[in-house]
Amino acid sequence: MKYIIVFFLFFCTSILAQKNKDTITLELFKKVVYTLANDSMKGRATGSPEEIKSLEFINKEFHSLTRKQLSKQVFTAQLNDSTQLRGINGYYFINNSAKKTIILSAHYDHIGLGGPLSMSKKTDIVHNGADDNASGVALLLGMSDFLIKQKKDTVNYLIVFYSAHEIGLFGSEAFAKLIEQKKKKFKSISCVVNFDMVGRLATDQKKLKCMSSPIFDSILKKVDTQQFGFTLNVTDEAKLTQLDTKVFYNKNIPCINFTTGIHNDYHSTTDDPHYINYSGMIAIYNYLSVLIPKLGNSNN
Repeated sequence: MKYIIVFFLFFCTSILAQKNKDTITLELFKKVVYTLANDSMKGRATGSPEEIKSLEFINKEFHSLTRKQLSKQVFTAQLNDSTQLRGINGYYFINNSAKKTIILSAHYDHIGLGGPLSMSKKTDIVHNGADDNASGVALLLGMSDFLIKQKKDTVNYLIVFYSAHEIGLFGSEAFAKLIEQKKKKFKSISCVVNFDMVGRLATDQKKLKCMSSPIFDSILKKVDTQQFGFTLNVTDEAKLTQLDTKVFYNKNIPCINFTTGIHNDYHSTTDDPHYINYSGMIAIYNYLSVLIPKLGNSNN
């Protein structure tokens, strides 16, 4: 009887601790999405004062969570019409003195007032981009906190928040060049994990979509997503060439992109914070907290 009571108390304490952790993380996700997708951010267009303000907010939250500061990479995006825009990537290297490094990424820019990229009839008002991709930024901040606090990891992690995604994947291309320049510091890149639109986990189907290099098939099967309340739908890996994984995928670096999928509010004026499934994001976060360390411990 004594041992049963002890086990029961331990079990209840563990459940309460997990619930408390989930509540704190959920509040973080809401704060990030509601701030980045506020009208005052004017859609976070590349090169705009509001995009700079967005990265400053991300850095502030990153420091609040981890007591670390993001480094910045400033670059120029050259558009086809000869327009030049200034982009800024934010990044942090979690150095665990390992030989390999995993990149975790999400873009934080959006399409501003819409323009030619808008799917709405009104293309001259704020497109907030709550799901695209404030949700991915929120998830990446949560994962950054988790990974920095991990002990005895067998891999390094390179956290990066990309600018200039929407206008042509310029941020990830610029960052790939930075990695080449800092090979000795960042070590060998073993894989890339990207988050793009992860805030609309459907309450009926509950499917998390995953574009993945085939090398990860066996690892993905090792973690049962049913325990987190959803199923994993592994889709066409060719879509990795349409995302910030493109530059790395083309270098034969294994890549994974997680998303809850395209919806009717994509690139529209209605992609707003109150449509985000925050509890669904918590489920995805808990799943990734199990999966990502396994990626680091694999031989890939």
